[in-house]
Amino acid sequence: MIFSRWYAVMVVGFWLATMGWLIRDKILPTFLLGSPPKSQEIVDAYQQDRLVGWKILWREREIGWAVSKTTVSDEQVTELRHLVRFRELPVHEIFPVVWQALGGPDTGLKMRLEVETTLFFDPLKRLSSFQTRLRTPGVSESLAIVRGTVDKGQIQLVLQSGSFMYSTELPFRNDAILTDSFSPQASLPGLREGQQWTVEIYSPVPLPHQAVSGNPIDVIHAKVEGRDMILWEGSRRPCWVVVYRNDPAQTVSAHSSPRGRLWVEPSGRVLRQEAKVGDGYLVLVRLSDAQAKTLAQRLEKAQPAEEGRSHD
Repeated sequence: MIFSRWYAVMVVGFWLATMGWLIRDKILPTFLLGSPPKSQEIVDAYQQDRLVGWKILWREREIGWAVSKTTVSDEQVTELRHLVRFRELPVHEIFPVVWQALGGPDTGLKMRLEVETTLFFDPLKRLSSFQTRLRTPGVSESLAIVRGTVDKGQIQLVLQSGSFMYSTELPFRNDAILTDSFSPQASLPGLREGQQWTVEIYSPVPLPHQAVSGNPIDVIHAKVEGRDMILWEGSRRPCWVVVYRNDPAQTVSAHSSPRGRLWVEPSGRVLRQEAKVGDGYLVLVRLSDAQAKTLAQRLEKAQPAEEGRSHD
């Protein structure tokens, strides 16, 4: 498949403007509530629940799917792969400002995009490296690749798109939790009401307020704000509700609109998650195990970590 240079620039520009790596790095005091989930606990949960699938909704219509698969090598290295595929991403609806800034047509364009992230954890269940790749489904060449390596309290990030390359370093704790903003969160064990912590979001392309401050990191606050009953697989399920909000220091009101929400069963399984984008919410709903197995077949056919091999 051959796509125009304009299309490639548009896709990469959109991705850079919306991409972020989430680092749960600063833990607020929790007193008797218990500590928020640590990296080791989440890796343990992924090892127990090795295959998870999702459907992706925008304004109540399905626009894609996601699947996560965990494998453990004989050397006890854990590999976690996320594949997120948008079959019709309405960028002009979801990010109208970004779309206009990039010069998109008035009628908009429903993009077909695929984001694949692979994370590696060492035998102590600490993140050692990761790779995120953006591509058009059916095309072997990636539009953009981000590679990260953790070493001596630093995470080294390298972004490559065509001949363009950008690298940077950030401080990183070995026990911190990192993922990209497109990868679903499948498990959050050990929650208690009132628990709270902070999440750092690093953006390759700073947002306007970040450009002014010179800091490419946003801090958002997570809190378990109570319980809720949701309908999942034909039955009502009790869940903890985790709400993500902007840093009160950066907002007029401490009770700003949520940036996102998670609905988490007492066991730690995440059944539903939503993220604020534009004037709406991008929603991911967990699929049944049988549906996840079907998606896993697509994951196996997806392009592997080595660049240059084709996939369907």
